[in-house]
Amino acid sequence: MYRIKRARSVIHSLAHHAVSALSFLHPRLGEECLQSGLTEVKFDLIAELITGKEFKGSKETMSAYNALKATFEQILQSEGMDLSCIKTASINFGFKKDSWPSFCICTMTGLGTEPIHIKVDWCGNKYNLLSEC
Repeated sequence: MYRIKRARSVIHSLAHHAVSALSFLHPRLGEECLQSGLTEVKFDLIAELITGKEFKGSKETMSAYNALKATFEQILQSEGMDLSCIKTASINFGFKKDSWPSFCICTMTGLGTEPIHIKVDWCGNKYNLLSEC
């Protein structure tokens, strides 16, 4: 069953995990984006697509993406939800001049609901509410 409060908890937890070293995406993802001339890359967690102009992820990055998708499903289950109640889910990383993301935006839409967004900085703080990291 899809509940807004639980959905917010899911994407908030996913955003924190995604910017942490536990996701095994960073700093490799940032380095690959910078080498490709990209400032953003978006992972679709439902359709299993990666969007970004000509992004070519390494085998290790693709493995980390698959692990991130599995973590997303685990977080859903911990909140009493499953993929059948989710219409869209994506995670977008933005890079400036560093290999660690300057921001991460998680978005999720349930069936028949408006999208929910959460944006965090590279430390996992809500974006624009930056503190010393």
